Amino acid sequence: MFNTAFRELAVEAVYLRLAASTPEEIVTTAREMGLQGLNITTPFKTGVMRHLDFVAADAEKVGAVNTVVKRAEGLIGYNTDIAGALGAAKSAGFEPSRQKVVILGAGGAARAAALAFVTAGSRVVVVNRTFEKARDAAKSLGCEAVSFHHIADALRDARLLVSAVSTADRVLDPSLLRPDFIVLEALYSSPTSLLRDAADRGCTVIDGREWLLAQAAPAFTLFTGQPAPLEQMRKALWKIRRDSRKNIALIGFMATGKSTVAEQVAARGGLTLIDIDKHIEEKAGASVAEIFEGRGEEVFRRMEQAEIDGLRLVSHHVAPCGGGALGKRANVRTLRNNCLSIWLWANISTILERTAKDQARPLLNGWDAKGAQDLLRRRLPHYAACSDLLINTEGKRPEEIAERIWDEVHHSFSS
Repeated sequence: MFNTAFRELAVEAVYLRLAASTPEEIVTTAREMGLQGLNITTPFKTGVMRHLDFVAADAEKVGAVNTVVKRAEGLIGYNTDIAGALGAAKSAGFEPSRQKVVILGAGGAARAAALAFVTAGSRVVVVNRTFEKARDAAKSLGCEAVSFHHIADALRDARLLVSAVSTADRVLDPSLLRPDFIVLEALYSSPTSLLRDAADRGCTVIDGREWLLAQAAPAFTLFTGQPAPLEQMRKALWKIRRDSRKNIALIGFMATGKSTVAEQVAARGGLTLIDIDKHIEEKAGASVAEIFEGRGEEVFRRMEQAEIDGLRLVSHHVAPCGGGALGKRANVRTLRNNCLSIWLWANISTILERTAKDQARPLLNGWDAKGAQDLLRRRLPHYAACSDLLINTEGKRPEEIAERIWDEVHHSFSS
């Protein structure tokens, strides 16, 4: 959605996935890299708040942030799920004023929906298996709460049912769904039993992707200052994709652990390892540093491009790429078309520490922190343009990083 919108409006930006283990890691990575914005997903929407510089009032009230934007005063947290829930419901013709809305769940998305419909003049009832959570949400948001055991009573005169629970399994007896219901689902990654049951019962159903789109639009405006191109984003969101890429490339600055992690990924997944620098050294009969010194960087880059181009002809391989490889657009195209590209990140102090006694780094020898930082900043757009997934390697063992990559490959990407 976002990359389509950026292209449509000629915004010089890239949207990619950041795999993190803690809210603190998300914010630390954003600050180190100078990221201009992020969307925050479960389970970090609440925990991330204490690491930000400011939180918008409605996000504070909901107790969850799903959008973070960098401003001059720091990182500011917003909650666009509020506008998303209301916008998705209105897309199906729902007029919220003086209507009863029942919300399943009491987490961040549920609380955002509750605030949206309360503000719009609806009578809102929060239903949750743990009644105390529903009660606390209702108290803070100015609505009602009932236990799950009394959901039938809550639904009796309702018009809109919003599901913001974290499972696609059946949570509601289908007999409770009347044909005049509008059912809005928050989950968008896979079809849910609730939406199937609602459709079978003749209800008006709103797919979770409509909520996703409706919350993405204000996030896009926060990121760029421009109105979102909704129709182009909707087409991108609903387009069926078949990812034919069967290789993994590890990209990023020097000394971020690409070669070591690649070995672990290859062993973990039964993939063939292609170490591009080692292939070049074997064919040239010289080290990378010797090629730079004796033949020049351009000769090395041509050899590097030939090795990367070979990835078009293979599958089930993992390839660590040199820190400067993506300076050539041809390499970016080859990797984008043939590999899932994982960007490994480390901060400059860590990189300098790792390379302090390494004479095999021809572009970094003798440089200070500022020189290294300037080189990294010049390369950031190249890494971003190629990357599918970003992982901060600070404080992580190679085995741990490889495990995260393997998990992401199988759960977040279709390849």
